[in-house]
Amino acid sequence: MEILDNQIKDFGFLFMDRLDNQVLQDAINYVDYNERGLAFETICDHISGFNVSITPDEYNKAIALCGLLHRDKNDISIKYMKELIKF
Repeated sequence: MEILDNQIKDFGFLFMDRLDNQVLQDAINYVDYNERGLAFETICDHISGFNVSITPDEYNKAIALCGLLHRDKNDISIKYMKELIKF
Protein backbone atom coordinates (compact mmCIF):
# COMPACT_ATOMS: atom_id res chain seq x y z
CA MET A 1 0.00 0.00 0.00
CA GLU A 2 2.96 2.31 0.43
CA ILE A 3 3.37 2.57 -3.34
CA LEU A 4 -0.30 3.49 -3.75
CA ASP A 5 -0.03 6.00 -0.89
CA ASN A 6 2.89 7.66 -2.65
CA GLN A 7 1.06 7.70 -5.98
CA ILE A 8 -1.88 9.52 -4.39
CA LYS A 9 0.40 12.00 -2.66
CA ASP A 10 2.36 12.58 -5.87
CA PHE A 11 -0.90 13.14 -7.74
CA GLY A 12 -1.95 15.74 -5.18
CA PHE A 13 1.41 17.49 -5.25
CA LEU A 14 0.97 18.06 -8.99
CA PHE A 15 -1.60 20.72 -8.12
CA MET A 16 0.41 22.71 -5.57
CA ASP A 17 0.19 26.40 -6.41
CA ARG A 18 -2.79 25.75 -8.68
CA LEU A 19 -5.02 25.03 -5.68
CA ASP A 20 -4.80 26.55 -2.23
CA ASN A 21 -1.76 24.75 -0.85
CA GLN A 22 -3.16 24.31 2.68
CA VAL A 23 -6.46 22.91 1.43
CA LEU A 24 -4.58 20.56 -0.86
CA GLN A 25 -2.15 19.51 1.87
CA ASP A 26 -5.09 18.74 4.18
CA ALA A 27 -6.51 16.41 1.53
CA ILE A 28 -3.14 14.74 0.93
CA ASN A 29 -2.73 14.21 4.68
CA TYR A 30 -5.72 11.85 4.71
CA VAL A 31 -3.37 9.24 3.24
CA ASP A 32 -1.38 9.25 6.48
CA TYR A 33 -4.55 8.19 8.32
CA ASN A 34 -5.20 5.24 5.97
CA GLU A 35 -7.88 7.21 4.13
CA ARG A 36 -6.53 6.75 0.61
CA GLY A 37 -9.92 6.91 -1.08
CA LEU A 38 -10.95 10.00 0.84
CA ALA A 39 -7.66 11.71 0.01
CA PHE A 40 -8.02 10.99 -3.70
CA GLU A 41 -11.70 11.94 -3.83
CA THR A 42 -11.06 15.18 -1.96
CA ILE A 43 -8.22 16.14 -4.29
CA CYS A 44 -10.44 15.46 -7.31
CA ASP A 45 -13.33 17.38 -5.75
CA HIS A 46 -11.06 20.39 -5.22
CA ILE A 47 -9.77 20.23 -8.78
CA SER A 48 -13.31 20.12 -10.13
CA GLY A 49 -14.75 22.57 -7.62
CA PHE A 50 -12.15 25.21 -8.35
CA ASN A 51 -12.07 24.58 -12.13
CA VAL A 52 -8.34 23.87 -12.15
CA SER A 53 -6.98 23.23 -15.64
CA ILE A 54 -5.28 19.85 -15.96
CA THR A 55 -3.16 18.15 -18.57
CA PRO A 56 -4.11 14.95 -20.39
CA ASP A 57 -1.37 13.18 -18.41
CA GLU A 58 -2.83 14.37 -15.09
CA TYR A 59 -6.26 13.17 -16.15
CA ASN A 60 -4.82 9.78 -17.12
CA LYS A 61 -3.16 9.53 -13.71
CA ALA A 62 -6.53 10.22 -12.08
CA ILE A 63 -8.16 7.48 -14.13
CA ALA A 64 -5.37 5.05 -13.26
CA LEU A 65 -5.75 5.85 -9.57
CA CYS A 66 -9.50 5.28 -9.86
CA GLY A 67 -8.76 1.77 -11.03
CA LEU A 68 -6.21 1.09 -8.29
CA LEU A 69 -8.60 2.40 -5.66
CA HIS A 70 -11.61 0.59 -7.16
CA ARG A 71 -13.43 3.90 -7.58
CA ASP A 72 -16.08 4.70 -10.15
CA LYS A 73 -14.54 6.41 -13.18
CA ASN A 74 -17.95 7.96 -13.81
CA ASP A 75 -17.93 9.84 -10.51
CA ILE A 76 -19.06 13.40 -11.14
CA SER A 77 -15.69 14.93 -10.13
CA ILE A 78 -13.75 12.58 -12.40
CA LYS A 79 -16.11 13.13 -15.32
CA TYR A 80 -15.90 16.89 -14.91
CA MET A 81 -12.10 16.77 -14.74
CA LYS A 82 -12.15 15.58 -18.36
CA GLU A 83 -13.70 18.94 -19.29
CA LEU A 84 -10.85 20.75 -17.52
CA ILE A 85 -8.14 19.27 -19.76
CA LYS A 86 -6.09 21.95 -21.49
CA PHE A 87 -3.57 21.08 -24.17
